[in-house]
Amino acid sequence: MMIRITKVSVFLGLLFLVLSGCGKEGSDDEKTAEQYLEQHGYQVTSRQGKVQKYVLEKNKLTGSTENILYQQSWGVQSVEPDKYFGKEITAYQFTVKNHPLEKIYNIKTTVNVMLCEGQVIGGTSMPAQGNEAQMGAPYSLEGQTLEEVTKMSYKEWFEKWKMKYDS
Repeated sequence: MMIRITKVSVFLGLLFLVLSGCGKEGSDDEKTAEQYLEQHGYQVTSRQGKVQKYVLEKNKLTGSTENILYQQSWGVQSVEPDKYFGKEITAYQFTVKNHPLEKIYNIKTTVNVMLCEGQVIGGTSMPAQGNEAQMGAPYSLEGQTLEEVTKMSYKEWFEKWKMKYDS
């Protein structure tokens, strides 16, 4: 009888371990991104998970129209992309409340938090309505436009960007 109880206990213990490992908990990076948002006063209402993973190379910041999103996303960061060349960048997406864009557009805000080597390095935000595609250029993680972040007009910024990254 004692052996039978032990087998049942072991079986239940293993079952508990397996089931607890199957939860919808995110990765450590995703948790880091979510904590960052919460520390900055945003309330996470949903998680879309990892939405992007790439190695940043200079050629992603120039040239063709397929790179416009990289240019615009890196243009609204407070850090220069140069120090991340050759490194893997991962972005996690969340829908948040208490964001400056929510106050402006009176709709949900989607944010993408960018991480490199387990550290938050920046991100972008966009007004979002339901599951509809988001239109326009991304804002900074804090809801600032490229012009607000860079203190330049788009034309000035783009000329400087081309000189720096097209060469």
